[in-house]
Amino acid sequence: MNCTATTKRGTPCAAPALAGSDFCFTHDPARAQDRAAARKRGGYNRRTPKATPDDGARIHLRTVAHVQATLERALADTWAQENSANRTGGIVRIALAALRALEVGELEQRVEALEARITEQQAPGLRGVA
Repeated sequence: MNCTATTKRGTPCAAPALAGSDFCFTHDPARAQDRAAARKRGGYNRRTPKATPDDGARIHLRTVAHVQATLERALADTWAQENSANRTGGIVRIALAALRALEVGELEQRVEALEARITEQQAPGLRGVA
């Protein structure tokens, strides 16, 4: 026996009725909680597992090294996802952000080297004195 409900289009439902019911799983009012639980399980099962372990540590973005580590973790997680246009766009955005972080890191190193030289030139007689 088929389900006695009608579809959203107004046609009779062609799914078989559940044992002891006039309705299929989709239309049986008594199975509403079961359908909600199934939808929830389906949503959890569609998630992409993280490629990197979640160690529970807080993520800090206070230094270029912290930013680079976070970007590398995001890239690993994105890389593990199923290929799609969104994944490709995400990888490109992460790569651009990583490139910017590398540029900033290099500039920081150059500024530090210049500051060290300036300090040496301002106090030449103090070199080697502890």
